[in-house]
Amino acid sequence: MKPIASLLAILIVASGLAPARAGEPAPKRIVSINLCSDVLALELADPGTVKSVFRVAADPEDSPVADLASKIPLNNATAEEILAARPDLVLAHRFSSPFTLSLVARAHVPVVQVKDASNFEDIRDNVRAVAAAVGHPERGEAWIARFDASLAASKRRPPAHPLRAVIYQDLGGAAAANTILGALLEHAGFENVVTAPSSGGFVNLSIEDLIDKRPDFVAVGVYRAKEPSLAHALLAHPALRDYIAGHARAVDLPAKLWTCGTPFITDIADRLAAARDGFDEPKRQASAD
Repeated sequence: MKPIASLLAILIVASGLAPARAGEPAPKRIVSINLCSDVLALELADPGTVKSVFRVAADPEDSPVADLASKIPLNNATAEEILAARPDLVLAHRFSSPFTLSLVARAHVPVVQVKDASNFEDIRDNVRAVAAAVGHPERGEAWIARFDASLAASKRRPPAHPLRAVIYQDLGGAAAANTILGALLEHAGFENVVTAPSSGGFVNLSIEDLIDKRPDFVAVGVYRAKEPSLAHALLAHPALRDYIAGHARAVDLPAKLWTCGTPFITDIADRLAAARDGFDEPKRQASAD
């Protein structure tokens, strides 16, 4: 094979674009090297076929499937570890190291990559891609059906008077409108105070700017809430605490449920929907009286 043709073949496999062959058996030695693909693999693959997952998959602070990953060997996403497991499928993320994936592809190991999910359709796409790769597309469709049913139950219509909201996290990042968290705010009937899109997912928003926007609702997304850090200290600032106490309602959103856009975000949708319903409680109570 000519060098250019060989390189092209490597890139096709490493990008996850290689077509699946009908009739091939499901993979038996799956290695996943990113938390976002770990979550999907552990939910969709046959028990015992996932031979290694990324090191944070077994940490309950990071992972919604920590119990499933607890007895599986962990990796640091290096080519040496991947190839030592003798995989017949590698699952990765589009942000995974291209160098590592090229080395895996040169060993003729199929690679399928999930994308960064910024909306609900991206989540469905990732589920379908991994379900097909592990040989069980029907499991993917069943999970998507449950996902859609849960989303339907948490859908809320925006009120006549907009309820302004913000999802605020460590270091003063606010969820942009074009992210999965932004989509969840809209889904629950809130108006995001952050209107500008962001390629990084979060827009820097100082506490002063947040208060100036006068949100009715503040959802706080904390990473490793039990571990003190300077990043967390911002969320305990007296000005933010006093604003929430006097002017807004708040709820915590565990980062492990939304860091990777997977069907587990329905838990976040439920929390936001419950918060949205809370604004109607005084009206319901007054009607009852």
